[in-house]
Amino acid sequence: MMFMKATLVLGCGLFAYVLLSLIRPLPLRWWWKALLCLPLGAVAFKFQLLYGIWGGHFFRPAVPVWLELGSNWLFMALLILVPLLLVLDIGRLPVWLCLRKRLPQWRRLNNWLNLALLLLVLLTTARGMWNAFALPEVREITIHLPQLQAPVRLAMLTDLHADRHKQAPFFREVVARTNALQADAVVITGDFEDGALNELAPALAPLRELRSRWGTFAVHGNHDYFSNHAAWEHYLSSLGIRFLNNEHCLPGGGAIVLAGVTDPAAVRDSSQLPSVRKALAGAPGGKPVILLSHQPRLVPAAVRYGVALQLSGHTHGGHAPGLRQLIALFNEGLAQGLNRVGNTQIYISNGTSLWSGFPLRLFTPAEITLIHLLP
Repeated sequence: MMFMKATLVLGCGLFAYVLLSLIRPLPLRWWWKALLCLPLGAVAFKFQLLYGIWGGHFFRPAVPVWLELGSNWLFMALLILVPLLLVLDIGRLPVWLCLRKRLPQWRRLNNWLNLALLLLVLLTTARGMWNAFALPEVREITIHLPQLQAPVRLAMLTDLHADRHKQAPFFREVVARTNALQADAVVITGDFEDGALNELAPALAPLRELRSRWGTFAVHGNHDYFSNHAAWEHYLSSLGIRFLNNEHCLPGGGAIVLAGVTDPAAVRDSSQLPSVRKALAGAPGGKPVILLSHQPRLVPAAVRYGVALQLSGHTHGGHAPGLRQLIALFNEGLAQGLNRVGNTQIYISNGTSLWSGFPLRLFTPAEITLIHLLP
């Protein structure tokens, strides 16, 4: 799988740089350094160990909670540490050129700097984990659509990622905050869960209480195709959620054309792949088209078919500065907020929650989005 291959390459890079920059200069015998490489390797290759060897649901390994959260914390710290170490190494190179004749003192200072940086990163990452499991706040944005005849209010949820860490009380509060917005429609742009229906159905049961004038509409995300998405869709539909699988509808008597596409991950179970063309087949002209697409990278097709506004999730807002720019590289250069691609506007939510396999939020709070659509 591409994800496991990518994380394997990433793990090799993280392991090698920490070994060279942080462990090798330590004033220890070689066997002590070799012992330090064991926990470093376990952290750097945590996806291969936890998700590949232990098994369970792919996005939720069958391991104790303390092991899952602890390994996530250390991996995220490692991911943040390495680029900071690189910057520090570049910055101290000219100092080393001046002080290389006093090598013992220089090494001692460097080791203390490395230790201070490591502790800072561990504390910062712990705070980022705390933020990751916090309840989402309401974020309001205004978007102008010229073809719109009257204002429309959409409440947007995305990336719910129900799992053993986020259960019914969490989603009950999400529903309460969403209902308080009194939106015309609620839209959910995928990634409902990370686990089996028989385990997590009660967690998402509060979605039955979502209320709006026109109803609740949704599409699937990539994570949904790892959990028997057909069974999940049947269950979620029984809660009053209408899925738009490469199709459209005309809510509010045709005030807008609301379309939705499947996710590229549908290839896993031979489901229909996303098609904006199919989603808009037979749609009336002269009305603004709003497209629900879990992944932002489908926006070129939205532009090609004249979509006025695409609503997406998937990126979790990029998680943190620095990571945001990296994640944007795989999503048409986009990771969060309101953007314009050609004549199409695209709004990418930070996510109502996120995947517990990478629970990090720094300056990227979770959100329930109230979208004011104006002519």
